Amino acid sequence: MKSSPFDYHRPESLAEALSLFAEWGEEARALAGGQSLVPMLAMRLARPAVLVDLARIPELRGVTKTAGGWRIGSMTREVELERAGGLPPIIAAAISHIGHFQIRTQGTVGGSLVHLDPAGEWPALSVLLEATLELVSSRGSRRLSAREFALAPMLAALEPDELLVAVQLPDCGGPFGFAEVERRPGDFALVGAACHGSRVVAFGTGRVPQRLTGCEAHLAAGGGPGLELRKLAEDEMEAHGDIHASAAYRRQVGARLVERVVGAAAAA
Repeated sequence: MKSSPFDYHRPESLAEALSLFAEWGEEARALAGGQSLVPMLAMRLARPAVLVDLARIPELRGVTKTAGGWRIGSMTREVELERAGGLPPIIAAAISHIGHFQIRTQGTVGGSLVHLDPAGEWPALSVLLEATLELVSSRGSRRLSAREFALAPMLAALEPDELLVAVQLPDCGGPFGFAEVERRPGDFALVGAACHGSRVVAFGTGRVPQRLTGCEAHLAAGGGPGLELRKLAEDEMEAHGDIHASAAYRRQVGARLVERVVGAAAAA
């Protein structure tokens, strides 16, 4: 199939991009790598009147070490993070699961966060690490927590005239665990789990990445991997079935992955 007609703009500054979104609102879509949007355009699942390519906006690129952690520009490509030195190991571990190398050369951090696929690694990381997302429009700027930002599958708390410009991560070194199950390397996760400190997230199971508060309370009380942790994970994990995996499969495998990532963090 071919996409429906649209006007194409390639602004070279953030101000220029924001003026386009202020003018066109819901009729405009941002192109932030295109690894998800371009197939949606081809299948006419997305039919914007205006496509705004963010690739030439320097303000949206780069990684900066801050006093409290890291600031990653929304148009920073996955491959740039792979090649960057000094990033926390949990970020490198998650990025290695994102598609294939060819996908990572074009896919961006912001594109993944805004697309909000339930199986996406960046939405899961942002919830796990309690990231802050910077949103900007011609009206001003605001910040949201990752959990506030993720409303539903493929639905972010982003106004029609807003852009995600950066994600701020706190210092996130130290022990962690990250694991997912996919049919083939590079496929979307059927189910995944991650652990950092006493925080635990399941993803690819329900509508959005889910903090498993019962498992976290178990760990905070001195518990660890084992039957009790698996039972807690199964009981509280939101799991939906589809053509790829049943809800029961996701719940059971997800609980095993929770045990695995908690064990990996404890052994580090």
